Amino acid sequence: MDLDFEKYRADQFCSNLNCKHHGQVGTGNIGTKSSKHHQVYCKGCKAIWVITKDTFFFNLKKPVALILEVLLLLSKGMGVNAVCRAKGVKAETVNRWMLKAADHVREVTVYLEKEMHLTQCQIDEFWSFIYKKSKS
Repeated sequence: MDLDFEKYRADQFCSNLNCKHHGQVGTGNIGTKSSKHHQVYCKGCKAIWVITKDTFFFNLKKPVALILEVLLLLSKGMGVNAVCRAKGVKAETVNRWMLKAADHVREVTVYLEKEMHLTQCQIDEFWSFIYKKSKS
């Protein structure tokens, strides 16, 4: 996965309701357990988690850029089989990515806008396609 670990670590907070640091972002209470495995921990309660928990990026094996590129190609009208051949991924995998993206609209939209520099019109076309495909 090709996420910027430090960028995502900076937005982490402890979700343990019994921790004195619960919900606090940017207070220095989040430490790095393993940058290789994208793990952080709370210095207060010692809870450990992966920075991508509860996000679109959780448990992805392929690079984020590849996944979003595949989804964009599909949204621009390229067929699933053509995308799979061009990018070396399986159709079942692509279908899983589409369903997962549909469950995480807000964060994927932010990523498309900030990291991939897409216009709002392009993003709307992307979501139109994903919505249509996730219903079939």
